[in-house]
Amino acid sequence: MKTLHEKAVALVKTYLRTETELLSVLQEIDLCKGYREQGFKSLFDYVRSLGLSENVAYNFITISRKSVQVPALKERIQDQEISLSNAKVIVSILTPENQDKWLQAAAQLPKRELEKVVAKEFPEKSVKETTRYVAEERVELKLGISEALLKKLKRIQDLESKKAAASLEQTLEAMADLYLQKNDPLEKAKRSKPLAPARVNKNPRVISAYLNHAVQKRDQAQCTHQQEGKRCGERRWLDIHHIKPLSKGGQTTLENLALLCKGHHQLLHHR
Repeated sequence: MKTLHEKAVALVKTYLRTETELLSVLQEIDLCKGYREQGFKSLFDYVRSLGLSENVAYNFITISRKSVQVPALKERIQDQEISLSNAKVIVSILTPENQDKWLQAAAQLPKRELEKVVAKEFPEKSVKETTRYVAEERVELKLGISEALLKKLKRIQDLESKKAAASLEQTLEAMADLYLQKNDPLEKAKRSKPLAPARVNKNPRVISAYLNHAVQKRDQAQCTHQQEGKRCGERRWLDIHHIKPLSKGGQTTLENLALLCKGHHQLLHHR
């Protein structure tokens, strides 16, 4: 048992040292955008490619980036005064102004006690947003909201209940439908007039509303970048990209435009 204990102690030391070293390396890769050289649009995608889970990847990245803003956090982790699990608890509320208080708390308190202290001072952080499937097409949504937002939801629920009593789910669905109808570029594209693929804008640097709608509709408001035969699933932060650049004679036509997320757009221009 003594030999096994000594081996366990040695492995724990190696594990803790490796965690802090990985944190430092990821920080350097993030600062120089080194993940682009490996063909990844973001640090998150790069870290996931290393075999780490989404949760672990997110934790490493958020702690790494917070350490740039608050260098003392990284120092405490390297000195093994603060564990990564405790660092995760304070990372969303840690600032240069309050760092002395929260770094000390993270160094002294067990994780559960630290969570209680954070929740007491920052109640809006106490309920984590989560979703989980409870049936094939049913999802449980959990989040914390302000009292002001609850009053707004109740007011909308009252308005939706004029014809028949509406549940909160039905209220949220009505709100979502209205928002998407007004703001979703894909929904706008569905209502727009058809556009001839060969149509050219008079000013090649200006993408008309009609052309924008056509691109959104054709690409289904999703990044079109393909890697190893798999299409990027990003639907946020989308840019319209000229496949053949204007500087090389490309035109602003439907066939020469494609949707790319900002990460893949930057990656393409980085090469």
